[in-house]
Amino acid sequence: MPLLRIASLALALVVSLGATETARAWCQSCTVNGPPPSTCAQSCFCPVDTNPDAHFLFWDRACMELSVMDNPGPGFTTAELDAAVDDAFGQWTEIDCGGGRRPGFEIRRTDERGVCDVAQYVSGEGNANTIAVVDSGWETRAGHDRAAFALTTTFFLLDTGEIVDADMELNEDNWDFAVCPEAEGCMDGSVDLGNTLTHEAGHFFGLAHTPDDEESTMWACADAGETFKRSLQADDIEGMCTVYGPGALPTDCRFTPRGGFDPFCADDREGCGCRVAGGGDTPWALLLFFGVALGWRVSRRGVRG
Repeated sequence: MPLLRIASLALALVVSLGATETARAWCQSCTVNGPPPSTCAQSCFCPVDTNPDAHFLFWDRACMELSVMDNPGPGFTTAELDAAVDDAFGQWTEIDCGGGRRPGFEIRRTDERGVCDVAQYVSGEGNANTIAVVDSGWETRAGHDRAAFALTTTFFLLDTGEIVDADMELNEDNWDFAVCPEAEGCMDGSVDLGNTLTHEAGHFFGLAHTPDDEESTMWACADAGETFKRSLQADDIEGMCTVYGPGALPTDCRFTPRGGFDPFCADDREGCGCRVAGGGDTPWALLLFFGVALGWRVSRRGVRG
């Protein structure tokens, strides 16, 4: 099936919901590129009514595992990274959508650590939803802006928009991450792990940048030491509860990734007869980031597999 790769970095992001601008205070990512962002306020874009290739992004599975790499930075431990990941995803999965209803996801960290710090979806082989700390070579990677805090790459089926894999990369090469004091944030230029991971988790679930609420977690811009995006705002909650409304997710629970679980990069596997997103036959790409006082940018790549 045709696949597409989306990346969302902590700097400037774009893709969204709605053929043009909408009154909706939140946006859903799309399988086609919108206009390039020029400010933190980014209009929703997904011409589903006029473009047969346009589809909103979504997961069609309720249970997923995250594989967090054991690669702490100087400002945080692996245990602190694990805790920040758990809290960030918990912000989204524990939302009360009304009457006690939650979006319906069950997310857990696998005990097996990820060892591949490259965002990949491997067709015909195992995969992992990896959270990686990248401490060198950030700018040598395609679409990786040095100012970005992080990048989430989402792989999805081109003909439906169904997400099949997602990987996060934290830019420890150009930034120093830490667990900042919640009340005052970090004053030394460090980037708060929770602030970044909670925004990136929104991209993981298929949300794009909110167009007009500077206080929302999915706003396209952030300051390095801020912490208030650790908690969701009304726009964020409305988006998650709308995309994953009653009956949106299947009732069965399958934690194993598409193709099985494999924490290794394709190049490190024995006899991998597979194709990887971002290879020579990739038809196109789009990029998303989140960063300092700039914003987020979106990146996607299509593959066949």
